[in-house]
Amino acid sequence: MLKIAHSRTAYVLLVAGLATVAPATTGNAQTKTTGAATAPAHFDFNGFWDMAGAIDLAAVLGQLPPPTDKEIIVPLPVRNGDFANLTNDGVLARRAGDNLPKYKPQFWDKVIDLDYDGNTLDPWSTCLPEGVTRLGPPRFMMVQPTHVALFYNGEIGRPESRLVPFGPRTHPVSRDGTWMGDPIARWDGDALVVETEGFNAESWLDAQGYLHGYEMKTTERFQPKGPDSYEYSITIEDPEYLVEPWVKQTVVLTRNKNPKTFIPETPPCSDRDKEFMVGKTREQ
Repeated sequence: MLKIAHSRTAYVLLVAGLATVAPATTGNAQTKTTGAATAPAHFDFNGFWDMAGAIDLAAVLGQLPPPTDKEIIVPLPVRNGDFANLTNDGVLARRAGDNLPKYKPQFWDKVIDLDYDGNTLDPWSTCLPEGVTRLGPPRFMMVQPTHVALFYNGEIGRPESRLVPFGPRTHPVSRDGTWMGDPIARWDGDALVVETEGFNAESWLDAQGYLHGYEMKTTERFQPKGPDSYEYSITIEDPEYLVEPWVKQTVVLTRNKNPKTFIPETPPCSDRDKEFMVGKTREQ
């Protein structure tokens, strides 16, 4: 249980502190095109989607009493009732897993150094974009004949969205690269596939100092598992840094039909804490 002030700002901060928040509802439209060409109807990806164990914020807020100047109680699944454990348990889960990228031997020292100084060197810590590999699956999808619109529950100050055209690509990939890369979409049967190239070398694959190069390519696959669920996976290729492709994440999402869903605005990211961080090791 967590006490918060009953205000719009408090709700926004509540969402920003939860990595698993994913309010959702559904759309009814069917996609009947592949690129600009007519094709049989595909799986309906339109609408909002939840990961397993996600908190439906719209449902939580709908159960609260009318606004007053008094405190209210919002139930949260945190260990021992300590809000800090949301972060601590996430760190432990990442460190305990054995699904790690396999770097070429000459890069492991660099990865370890970046991880050790992650408080100051992680781009996320200085309000820079997360990049595709750290976003995870979108919370809202809208599939149109020529484009796919993807919207995310962004972290603080990072309200991310992506507009992905169906291929083939109509322009050359920038050699300088960008934070989010240059994506194209295609259908593989009922599965939606988004392939992205043209990244810069500034983002990290994840929080443990996992760097990458300009040759990185990501392949996101949205594989239907039932009428109201799909499996999301992202595979990362980087022949300069990695020994082999890395399947970073596989997770099943379900359609949430709550009509009161919304994606809340995130508060702005302002890099004010960097000079006050104590110690060099971020995750111990």
